[in-house]
Amino acid sequence: MTDPWRYEDMLADIRAGRRFAFARYCDGEWNAIFGRRGANCDGHAYYPEMGEALRESLITDPSHGYHVGIMPGLLHDTGRWWAAPQVIEFVAARPWLSFCNALMLLSASKAGRLGEFFEALRGWPVTIIGNRHMAGLSPWIEIADMIVVPERDCWMINHDILLGLLETCRVPSVVLFACSMPAKVWIRRAWESRCAATLIDVGAVLDPYVGRMSRGYMREGKAILAEPLY
Repeated sequence: MTDPWRYEDMLADIRAGRRFAFARYCDGEWNAIFGRRGANCDGHAYYPEMGEALRESLITDPSHGYHVGIMPGLLHDTGRWWAAPQVIEFVAARPWLSFCNALMLLSASKAGRLGEFFEALRGWPVTIIGNRHMAGLSPWIEIADMIVVPERDCWMINHDILLGLLETCRVPSVVLFACSMPAKVWIRRAWESRCAATLIDVGAVLDPYVGRMSRGYMREGKAILAEPLY
């Protein structure tokens, strides 16, 4: 099923104070779910227990604000990468799942529209869960708090991060997750705790703002940066 929630809807929900969660399941998450060995493109290992937690975290409930993103076309392209047929089978066995576009923030970056995202966050206390470099986002985001994770294998401190997140989520706020695959597990668990915060999985899309060109499109100059707000 398709969840029609789009980038414009995300912005509108932030501005209106409508709480939501957005979790993105891309190549690395599915690789972990299906037990692949090794690590993702950022060097985060596919821990078996993390893969199982990711599998359990995969719920969708767009009618109540819980949005799960998947890469456009994935469910129709069996030749895209090794796990595509397994993803299709997994989803077919769960007809209640519905997906929006996991790459909406990436598309906004390429279109030079992330400034709208930063504007929408004005006035909200924002917590960032990410590595130490994310503190460099302060010209674009008023950062109320940071939960710092290692640059690799942040699953290893899963329990500590979750405790910090649940404390943060007690008040209306926005939490941005720039912390690889475990983010989906933490978003699900925080949502189940009836937290008061909006939870947004931003992935690596903000990396260029802190001088880190971690993706091919960034190195090719296709990420159009917004002007600083502060």
